Amino acid sequence: MINKDVRILEPKQLSLAANLKNATEKFFNHANISVATRRKKYLNEKNEENILLNLSKDPSILITKPDKGRGTVILDRNYYIKTMESMLNNKSKFTLLKEDPTISRENSSTNLLLQIKNEQYLTQKEYQYIRPVGSISARLYGLPKVHKTQINVPLRPIVSCVQSYNYRLGKYLANIIKPIRHSNYSLKNNMNFLQFLRNNSDLLKNNKMISFDIESLFTNIPVNETIDIICDKLYCRDPKLRPFIPEYYFRQLIEFATRRTHFLFNNKYYDQSDGVSMGTPLAAIFAEVFMAHFEETYLPILLYQIDSKLLAWRRYVDDTFVIAQMDANYDEIKQVLNSFHPCIKFTVQPEIDDTMAFLDVLVKRHDKGYDTTVYRKNTATKLMLKWHSLAPKAYKTTSISPLVTRAIRICSTYKLLHNELEYIRMMANYNDYPLRFVENIICKQLNKYYESTAAANKIQQRVDQKKKYSYIELPYVGRASYEFGKKLKKLIKINDSTSDLRVIYRATNPTKRFFPTKDPLDDNQKAGVVYQITCNDCKKTYIGKTIRQTARRLNEHEKDTDKAQMYIQRLFSYTHRTSEQNRKKKGIHEGCIQKNISTENLRRSKRIAEKQNQILHQQQPILHEESGYTPKSAVGKHVKQTAHSIDFKNVQILDQDSLPTRLLIKESLQIRDKKPILNATDTSIPLYVYPEGTNERSTTTTK
Repeated sequence: MINKDVRILEPKQLSLAANLKNATEKFFNHANISVATRRKKYLNEKNEENILLNLSKDPSILITKPDKGRGTVILDRNYYIKTMESMLNNKSKFTLLKEDPTISRENSSTNLLLQIKNEQYLTQKEYQYIRPVGSISARLYGLPKVHKTQINVPLRPIVSCVQSYNYRLGKYLANIIKPIRHSNYSLKNNMNFLQFLRNNSDLLKNNKMISFDIESLFTNIPVNETIDIICDKLYCRDPKLRPFIPEYYFRQLIEFATRRTHFLFNNKYYDQSDGVSMGTPLAAIFAEVFMAHFEETYLPILLYQIDSKLLAWRRYVDDTFVIAQMDANYDEIKQVLNSFHPCIKFTVQPEIDDTMAFLDVLVKRHDKGYDTTVYRKNTATKLMLKWHSLAPKAYKTTSISPLVTRAIRICSTYKLLHNELEYIRMMANYNDYPLRFVENIICKQLNKYYESTAAANKIQQRVDQKKKYSYIELPYVGRASYEFGKKLKKLIKINDSTSDLRVIYRATNPTKRFFPTKDPLDDNQKAGVVYQITCNDCKKTYIGKTIRQTARRLNEHEKDTDKAQMYIQRLFSYTHRTSEQNRKKKGIHEGCIQKNISTENLRRSKRIAEKQNQILHQQQPILHEESGYTPKSAVGKHVKQTAHSIDFKNVQILDQDSLPTRLLIKESLQIRDKKPILNATDTSIPLYVYPEGTNERSTTTTK
C-alpha cells in the first residue's frame, strides 16, 4: 500500500494531535464509566428500552408524535396508511410514478443549472451551492392532528426533503422571493399580533372577534397561478427586486422546485403535480405569496365597501383574526370569502363568551378594552424534557425559559402573569425539575425583559466579530462531555489564539430512534456512504466511499469490471485461436476445437477462470498490456489480473455522512481498521489524531 500521509506536521501541530488523542481517550474512558454508573442508578432504563424495542417491532401499530404539542400517539398502522393513501389518490394533486426519478431529475436539473452558469447568470459559488449531488428521494409521512374534534383523527402530510435533488434549489429561490411574501394583512409572529391588538384596542371594546381558517391551504395552493404572481411582482413591478436570472430560466427553476417534487410513501413514488407540501423550502413562501395576492385583490371589497361590517383583518399562514361589527353575519362573510377563488375555502369560528384564541394568545374583550394570556389547546399535555433525562443542562434550561418569556410577553396583567408562572412551576414539578432551578430561570427572564441590555449587546457583537468561530458536536453522556469540551476549547486556543471553538452537545439515543415515521431507503438509494465490496472467488475486499448515490458508484464499478472481463474474454479467444493455428501448421490435431466462451461463463466458471489465469501468466503473453483495457478502479484491476468475479449483490454499507470531509475521515478509519487487500492506499485523508485507526483502542458502544 502507498501511504498518503505525506504532509509533514510542525512540532506544534504534532503536539496538538497527541494532546487531542489523549483527551479523546480520557473522554471515552470517563464516558463508559459514566454510562455504567447511570445504568446502576436508573435500573429501569434498560427495561424501558426493551419495552420500546418490542413495541417498535409490532407491525400493527405506528407510534409517533402529535402534529402540535408534546406527547405520544399510537395509531393503527392500517388506518395510517389508508388515510395517507386516500389523500394521495387525489389525481388532481398527486401522480403515482412507476420508478424513482431521483437520478434522472438530478441530471436534468444539473444540466439546466450548468447552462445558466455558462451564460453567466449564476456565479460559480451559487452553482456549487444549488447543484444537486448525491440526492435521495423526499419521503412523506403524516402527523396526527389530535387537537381536532373528528372521531377519525386527520393527518397532516409532511414531506421530509433534506438531501432531495431540489432542496437547495428551493432554498436559493426562497431567498429571491422573500421580499414579496408579506402583505399589509399578514403577521410574522405573536409579537406582531399583540402590537395589532394594542393599535386596535378601541375597536375591541364594542365589536366582536371572528376567526376564518383556510382549509388545507398548502395542498390547495394553485402552483401555476402562484408562479405567475411571483414573476409578475419580481420582473414587472419593482426594478429593484428583479433577479439577475432571466425570467425564462427563473420559471424553469421554480418548475423543478415545485411541480417536479416527488416523494416516497409506503414503497411507492409520487409526484405532487399541484399544491405544495409542508416541509419543502418553497411551501410556506408560496402560501404567503398567494395569500398576499388574494388579500390585496379581494379584501378591499370586504373592508372598504360602504355597507361592510368587517373592520380589521390579520392573518398568520392559514389562520385569521377578524374584528367585525356586532351585527355582522359571519356566515354571510364566509360565503363571500369562499366565492373569491375556487381553490381557497374558509371555515368560521366565532368568539365564545367574548373570548377568542389566535396563535398562542387568548384574547378576552371587556368594556375597558381587552386582556391577553397564554392559550393552550385542550389536548395540551404537561410533558417536557424530563429532569433526569440524559441530556445537556442547556436543553433543560430551554425547556423552561421560552415558556417564561412567552408568559411575560403575552400576559397583559400581573395577575395573569402570576397565574401563568404558577402553571409553569406546576408543569416543571410534574417533570421532576427542582424548584430552585425553575425560580432562577424565572428571575433571569424577568430581569432580561425589564432591564435594557441593548448597549451591552452591541458592544458584545463588536467584540465577537473579531473572532473566528469553529463548531464541534459532541455526544452528551454527562459531566465527562463538559470536561472534554472544555479541554478541546483550551487546546484549540493554545494552538490558535484567534480561534474560538463552540461546542454543541447532542443528546444520545433519543426515544424517536425506535419509531421512524419515514420509509427506509434501500442501500442503493443512499448517498454519502462508505461501502465494502467483496470478491466472489478469493474473498478479498475493497473499501470505498461516494458522496453520490450508492447505485451510481456501484454501476461505475460494474462497468469497469465488465470491460475488464471483456478484455479477458478477447485475450482468451485470441490466444485459443492462435494456438489452434500453430497446431494446424505443425500438423498437430488434438480433438475438437472449443467454442468461444461467453462473458457469463467467464464470470461463473472456476475452471475457465483457472485456465485464463494460466494464459495470463504465460512467460510470453501474446497481447501486450498497452493494447488492452486499463481499469479505472482497484476492483477492475483485480478482475483483470485474476479473472475473478465480484459480488455486487451483497455490498455492505459501513458508514454514512453527508459532509465530504467527514466521509473521507470515516472511509480512512474503515480502511485502517479493516485493512482491505484490494485498496491501493491505506488512507484517503491524513489521520493525525488516530493514524493507526480506531482499532488501537478498545471501543465500547454507549447505549
